Amino acid sequence: MAATVLTVIPYDHEKHGAAQVRFLGEAFDAEKVAARKRVLDYMFAAMPGRDRTPLRHVIMDGDRVAASMGHLPVDFLIKGEAKAVRFTHDLLVDPRYRGKGLAKRIVENSLRHGDFLPGGMWMNEACYKIHLASGFTDMPSLVTQTLVLDTEAFAERKEMSGLKGAVARATLDVVRARALRSAAAGCEAARGVRAKPVDRFDPAMDGAWLELLKGYGLARIRDAAWLNWKYIDHPNLDYRGLVAEKNGNIAGYLIWRKAPASDPEKRAVVVDFLVEHGDARTLKCLLAPVIVEAAEAKMAVLSILTTQPWAIKLLRTIGFFPRGARHWWVMGGWRGVIPDGWASDPGAWHVCMGDSDGDIWTYP
Repeated sequence: MAATVLTVIPYDHEKHGAAQVRFLGEAFDAEKVAARKRVLDYMFAAMPGRDRTPLRHVIMDGDRVAASMGHLPVDFLIKGEAKAVRFTHDLLVDPRYRGKGLAKRIVENSLRHGDFLPGGMWMNEACYKIHLASGFTDMPSLVTQTLVLDTEAFAERKEMSGLKGAVARATLDVVRARALRSAAAGCEAARGVRAKPVDRFDPAMDGAWLELLKGYGLARIRDAAWLNWKYIDHPNLDYRGLVAEKNGNIAGYLIWRKAPASDPEKRAVVVDFLVEHGDARTLKCLLAPVIVEAAEAKMAVLSILTTQPWAIKLLRTIGFFPRGARHWWVMGGWRGVIPDGWASDPGAWHVCMGDSDGDIWTYP
């Protein structure tokens, strides 16, 4: 009897949803499967751009999902023009099918659709290598900037002991104290900039976000529909939003979250922000209350990711330092869409942690 040929097909949430959940059960415990199912249902019910199907491809073996990968639809502003884009994300293979080349087959399939496919920063090394072998281009690594807020907790996680650890903790205490002083004076020093919390993002602000984005070479378009779906209404995580006003005009926003109770590292993260290109004053004003609140909540660290040199310079002056772990960054189908020089220059991009799928799959 001839062997069954396993092919890549578009995912139908109504038809394949139950099989996808069983498939997830091969890799995750029941709590994580339930959390991922909530996100999947949320995507297919409410995600902006969900009409740009397929949102996912699968490789089926009868009624069993052998491999699965998502295609997150977004819009990018490239040299001032909107361009439809997809991120490849959530690549998974049933352990029983590993070693059969299914991951490479499903990734190669995404390139054949001819979409511009940026991102990938949250993939592991194996997934990164599969993307490169499938025809994606390697980009410069993205570096998370981290501020230590609880030196004891951070030291414990990093196993700092003895004299060397004591010196490190003392140094971090000085940095932490400086950062909190800087944050406390952040908006006062910003002269005319005021940050205030928001429960939801108002579509009336969409024009302001678009104008701010035009100052960057390449950036994911942000609007109320996307921001509220991706963050504010997330079924598992609790995000908080801030909007900045400068002299009565909208000047930027920032979105962050504390660590879920189950996170042993107690890491707060800034997942998204937008200010005018080079506007360090407004970014500092948005960061100030976040730093203070994260410290009061006993978060060990606060992390943020940016590709902008001017923003990195500001973060370093506050006390953030580059975290060692690499975030893979790959692109496919980009030639002819963006200039070659921009592709390899992180400064041409406005990229935050929440770009790609970010921590949409993180569990509470």
